[in-house]
Amino acid sequence: MIMQCIFAFCAIISFSVINEAPKKCLFINGVLGMAGWAVYLYIDRISTMLTATFVSGLVLAVASHILARILKTPVTTMLIPAILTIVPGAGMYQTVYNLFLSDMDGALSSLVYTIGAAGAIAIAIFLVDAFVVAIKKIVKKRPQTD
Repeated sequence: MIMQCIFAFCAIISFSVINEAPKKCLFINGVLGMAGWAVYLYIDRISTMLTATFVSGLVLAVASHILARILKTPVTTMLIPAILTIVPGAGMYQTVYNLFLSDMDGALSSLVYTIGAAGAIAIAIFLVDAFVVAIKKIVKKRPQTD
């Protein structure tokens, strides 16, 4: 598990460098990617893959929002590299592989898995973004006291 997290850290830093993320975000992106993968691995041991993906997506979205405000960068600069470790790439590959083998049952099974994982990530990000917007509206409406 520790080796996987170290490799996730290196992979996210490499991805961030290739996509020209701001230098001040490189290390943070690596830590977020590593943390997201660690959360995924831990939750996957005690629950389902979809729950692990959802919880990991929630943690990454919250951390990305907080760190983006601290570093004064767009949230996407932090969030996109961070979620890369939990994107169901293997499921996408397996779906296409099964289609080439004309294994429709296997392709459908892996497609459902992939759509479920992608949906869990999307819902987690949506929930955090909606919460942030609601908080901003509440803070904006609160009267200023001197």
